[in-house]
Amino acid sequence: DASPFMGMGNFDAAKKLHAAYGEKTALALCGPVGEYLGLMAGVAFSDTDNRPSRLAARGGVGAVMGAKKIKAVVIDKDRMPPVHDRKKVMGAIKDYGKKLGESVAVQSLKTTGTAMVADLTNHLGALPVRNFSGGQLTTADDGPLKMGGDFIRELNSGRGGEISHACMPGCLIKCSNVYVDDTGRELVSPLEYETIGLLGTNCGLTEPDDVARLNETANDLGVDSIELGATIAVLMEAGEGAFGDLGFMQACLEEIRAGSEKGRLYASGTARVGAALKVARVPVIKKQAISAYDPRVIEVTGISMMLTAQGADHTVGNAPSFKCDDKSIAELVAESLRMQINSAVADSFGLCVFGRSVTDDN
Repeated sequence: DASPFMGMGNFDAAKKLHAAYGEKTALALCGPVGEYLGLMAGVAFSDTDNRPSRLAARGGVGAVMGAKKIKAVVIDKDRMPPVHDRKKVMGAIKDYGKKLGESVAVQSLKTTGTAMVADLTNHLGALPVRNFSGGQLTTADDGPLKMGGDFIRELNSGRGGEISHACMPGCLIKCSNVYVDDTGRELVSPLEYETIGLLGTNCGLTEPDDVARLNETANDLGVDSIELGATIAVLMEAGEGAFGDLGFMQACLEEIRAGSEKGRLYASGTARVGAALKVARVPVIKKQAISAYDPRVIEVTGISMMLTAQGADHTVGNAPSFKCDDKSIAELVAESLRMQINSAVADSFGLCVFGRSVTDDN
């Protein structure tokens, strides 16, 4: 009987479920937005520290869970599943781990996290800025980008946060983090690039702390931070609020939490909000919000976003470092196909796509 947990945010629900079923359980949660079938709702999974902050966020899967009247799935944590040849499997894992340890790209992710991608996309002019109307933010005195990996690493490390954190048992890359405020209190885990791009720079924010607080609320509601950020930026484009107005963004989240008439419109996502307010610039593909790689600049990823059945899904074949401006359409399509195959193989084997620097060559 899920009735005692209905209407709860993910953090309260997780706390009560762990109290009822024990700490040695893993959770899959439908947040309050999924309960009322908001289309930007995802499914929140508990991490290694039992935070319900790892979201299967895109595609409205939380609304599907809500439609089936499932509030939570509770699973006992168990030992490693049996395999046919344990010696071979463990040997392969050891070899894979060694190669990851030798990869410069992987080590950069471990020390700087996915926020490092903001430094790259800002350099390329592909960072979402003010509803995709700009691609770059300038930095004071040529210093590090405040929404980038180097700045966030130093800021978080200086406050006592964790700059490297395993998102799941056995994670060898550890690109996640535990981001804290200036008093050392945890704000969110993790603070990732996609959220920084869509809920941050795309909405005119310039302070990581502001994004982290909004991210924490989004996790509690169980919504996709990409879709959320793109939706709020479209509201700003429509004149409902000003770019950079943190108070307006917090008010939008409270409307979504309350499930008010406005909140339910917002929770329906970027495409529907854009249509309702007759906004001209609505950054979606197949009615899903574009992620934090401007496809007009990172064209290989743009092709992947267009071809994927879900629409706007960068994970299906992302190539932010591929030099696009001197390539023919045929070359761009070929690289997109290569990356799509690579991603499909990684997904089929259960490998992290961030291990590409190893799996591409092996």
